[in-house]
Amino acid sequence: MVTKVAIVTGSNKGIGFEIVKGLCSRFDGTVYLTARNEERGRQAVKKLEKLGLKPLFHILDVTSENSIQEFAKYISDHHSGIDILVNNAGVLDFDKPVTSFEDAKKLMNTNFYSLLTISKFLYPLLNNDARVINISSDWGLLSNIRKQHWLDTLIKEDLTVDEILQFVNDFLQAAKNGKNSYISFAGHYGDYKVSKVAMSALTFVQQYEFIKQGKNISINCVHPGFIKTDMTNGMGDFTPERGARAPLYLALDAPQTLKGTFVWHDCHQVNWDD
Repeated sequence: MVTKVAIVTGSNKGIGFEIVKGLCSRFDGTVYLTARNEERGRQAVKKLEKLGLKPLFHILDVTSENSIQEFAKYISDHHSGIDILVNNAGVLDFDKPVTSFEDAKKLMNTNFYSLLTISKFLYPLLNNDARVINISSDWGLLSNIRKQHWLDTLIKEDLTVDEILQFVNDFLQAAKNGKNSYISFAGHYGDYKVSKVAMSALTFVQQYEFIKQGKNISINCVHPGFIKTDMTNGMGDFTPERGARAPLYLALDAPQTLKGTFVWHDCHQVNWDD
């Protein structure tokens, strides 16, 4: 019997942990809780086991190509493919509204560049009716960008991955040029905003590619709400459990025809480029 597989990156705490909990309760298959720290990951699994749930753990550092490649090999060796993939891993230094170039590059490695590596090694394992959910943010809406050139470029129907990379690199150059250049690009927390705008744009480009390839794979991005987590120093409007609502909707309940959209925390679609 073929067992379905769901994977949530960066899921030892916060929204990711709650998504794993929801999947374990409702998904008819194997759910992988992943984390870059093995001890914290296994502790999270034990918490869920105490609730009668049975996630599996696998170490996964999304900033490491080797780690992603090893995980992909493990999944390939043990399963027939991936049915649900939630790209949840992300970082934000809430105490630094304007960061250094080095910090911005580090954030981009986790929040955006990792998606390209995941695409390279995990996407080939996606089953034909798989669902990919990218955890974005209201800061991932295009209106957060202040440079007109990129406002015009990122809404193109024929947008390419290379152009998204140029967008990210242009921001990193602005960060290298200093505070004024940084803020003129995307305001405070510009590194996080740019990473999530890039994630959103990549979602739409990749959905178009899946359709061109004739694959019935859906990929959507979602704003889970302003969630009270360690990343936000406990500030926010919703609990992590509430934050998991829209991602779980996309993973389990949304029609498979919902493709290449931006979904709000209350599960309705919004125009990304308004």
